[in-house]
Amino acid sequence: MEVRLTGWRSQNIRGGLRDIDIDLGADPERWTLVQMPNGTGKTTTMALLRATLAGAELPTQTVRDLRADDSVETGFFEVRLRVDDKPIRLQLHLDFRDGSATYWTVRAEARGGGREEGRALPADLRELLKAPLTELFVFNGELATQIRDLTKTRAAEAIRALYRLDTLDALRRRIDRLVDQEQRRAASVSTAKEEKGLRRLQNARDEARMTKERLNQQQRTTAVRMAERERERARLETEILARMTEDAGIRTRLEKLTERQGEVDAAAALLSAQALDVLRRPPHVHPRLLSRLQTLGGKLYELKLPETISAEFFRELSTQATCVCGRPIGHAERKAISEGAARYLAQDQISIINQMKLALRESSGDPSQLTQLTGDLREQLNERRKLKAERDRLASERIAEGDEVLKNLKTELAACTDELATLTASVERLTTKDPIRQRALRVTWETNQALCDAELKNRQFRLDTATKTRSFVLQGERLKALVSDAAERALDILRERVRLSTNEKLAQIIKTEALQVSRIGGGLELRSTGIGAKGGVSEGQSLAVAYAFLTSLLAEAPYRLPFIVDSPAVSLDTAVRREVGELIPDFFGQMIMFVISSEREGFADAFYDRPSDVQYITVSPRSGGNADVVQGVEAFKNFHSREGTA
Repeated sequence: MEVRLTGWRSQNIRGGLRDIDIDLGADPERWTLVQMPNGTGKTTTMALLRATLAGAELPTQTVRDLRADDSVETGFFEVRLRVDDKPIRLQLHLDFRDGSATYWTVRAEARGGGREEGRALPADLRELLKAPLTELFVFNGELATQIRDLTKTRAAEAIRALYRLDTLDALRRRIDRLVDQEQRRAASVSTAKEEKGLRRLQNARDEARMTKERLNQQQRTTAVRMAERERERARLETEILARMTEDAGIRTRLEKLTERQGEVDAAAALLSAQALDVLRRPPHVHPRLLSRLQTLGGKLYELKLPETISAEFFRELSTQATCVCGRPIGHAERKAISEGAARYLAQDQISIINQMKLALRESSGDPSQLTQLTGDLREQLNERRKLKAERDRLASERIAEGDEVLKNLKTELAACTDELATLTASVERLTTKDPIRQRALRVTWETNQALCDAELKNRQFRLDTATKTRSFVLQGERLKALVSDAAERALDILRERVRLSTNEKLAQIIKTEALQVSRIGGGLELRSTGIGAKGGVSEGQSLAVAYAFLTSLLAEAPYRLPFIVDSPAVSLDTAVRREVGELIPDFFGQMIMFVISSEREGFADAFYDRPSDVQYITVSPRSGGNADVVQGVEAFKNFHSREGTA
């Protein structure tokens, strides 16, 4: 499917959009640059394009805020598309009196004059024009940050939305509905008494399902809140440190504490690794454990195990005339012994057990080593606490001297730390699978995800058994597992394909630093040669990463979509602008760029040498909230000088 934008029109909308019609033509050029100075409705136009394409629900206040002035009661915005050479118009009607918004669709082949209320679109296009995907090709500037945020899922969501992996989610839901229908069919042929029992089992199963959904939502909400508070804590700690280092004397003492802190952390990490290594070797853990291991090895030798229970032992026994018990072995006994030998250990298994037996008997170790390591580790942890106490004392001195800013920062940090502790405890209660911790925390299936999963499985089993649909349900579960596996594999393959393509483009766009995407999880994980993982990037780098990712994503997609972007190069330096201006447009069949005059240098002028397929539109404001629309490259180039003399 190919979707092209052929224009848009607005009436009675604020910000220079009182009456404006942008016509890109029935067969629009590949690249369109729309020059609009600040205050002429660029941001509003982008927001209305996204809303109209996605059919977004607009809050009452948002509708009223679009009103041009108090003299108008209604507003209008229309998007014109060409979908596989068929024209479609999507209209948004605004009623400023009650704050309502309604959508209409105009198609040539539709009945009743071609105009229908709602989104009367072909099924494929209706699924395509949804908010998650619309924000990709009508580029939302905030997405540049969100796709790098590892606490969010925008990068993965973008891939899933564009390549329609959500249809596999729909397939799983369809399987659940079919299973539910089969269970209801089985229940419908039951007697009244049986039906009452089945209804009770269904209600119990549904209760467990709703509880699971509630716990999952609670866990997601808590995880988001924890990520927010972690960032807040990091910010407060940075501000506290900056505030304290304003004092030269305290700065020197803090530097010494920081140096000592690094030494303590390194020593604690080394001791922890050594202690874990010892714990993996039981003889070194405790004298009593060593003694018991040696005793077990001796018993195995004494009982001649595992030789006496080996298959070879019984095969040899079957060839003897007399059993070890003194009884004669006849033909029937010999046959029974030979056939039964297969139930016992084979020679390769015996070899492994003999090695274990030898290791047990010759077990040796120094149990005091673990005691020494844990003692040393305890000292380092105590030292860490002392260093923290010393930092807190320095802060207290500043506060005692009247530093109210530092006092407020410390108060905020304490509240943030307390909330994080509460959230961490809440996450443990929700997610722990350890039976000991579950008992200690006194969680139930209504408050713990693992216990809830077990309870749901148990209730589902009872319902399946009662409705005699267990086999059908198991088939459904196997089918869902296959679908989930296919979805995960497809997502992994697409992630890697997009990652490699993104890195190729980054190498062309950002030549001053070898910045790469190391992994696409929920967000984009970045790395840079020589420093490994890279967290902070400049605004220009962030935008370049977003362009490289989105162009890689959209260029290989099964749909041809226009790419519409506001101020594509405003935060990029001139060199990077030129790279973006020369590279990115070639990845799209249609690209519409809203620019301001300051973006012409390095970016817009990269298009001047293109002989064709470029359309230049200049929108200049005039009195009364209206604007003039002028076509042509000369008006586009000269607009700034006319704006400066106006």
